[in-house]
Amino acid sequence: MASIILEGADGTGKTTLATMLSKYYGWDICHCTSEDPTDYDFYSQISRKQNVIWDRHAIGELIYPTVFNRKAKIGAEDVRLILHHAKESGAKIFVLTADIKDIEYRLNKRGNEVIEVLDKINWINDQFVFYAEQFNVPLINTSLLNKSEMLDLITLS
Repeated sequence: MASIILEGADGTGKTTLATMLSKYYGWDICHCTSEDPTDYDFYSQISRKQNVIWDRHAIGELIYPTVFNRKAKIGAEDVRLILHHAKESGAKIFVLTADIKDIEYRLNKRGNEVIEVLDKINWINDQFVFYAEQFNVPLINTSLLNKSEMLDLITLS
């Protein structure tokens, strides 16, 4: 295994799981944001990095531009290719989801979420689930598993 990519809506547990995986493997955590180039070349290059846990990656670029009313720099076919190349490089890729009430609770508990995300969190979560199915990426429902079970699911995959 070369790296782990965790995708999913805010509040699904990506950062929590990334932190556990980082401790388990001794790997760094990288977080993709809108301040990164977020184009095809960027994701192609970073997908080759070894021994990294990605706390958000290319699938989010298909969703968050709509939420924040900005132009997307990649399309679905770009993401399909990026994920294909990442898998060929040994990456494990997962999309996290959760019951919408759990997501809303987690976001409200954090207290630092932007209004655009809070207003559209159900749609955002549904989009990640949709793309997981489109790109044949395993879903992990964090409402159904405890932290130890999530860690086991990924490390034993």
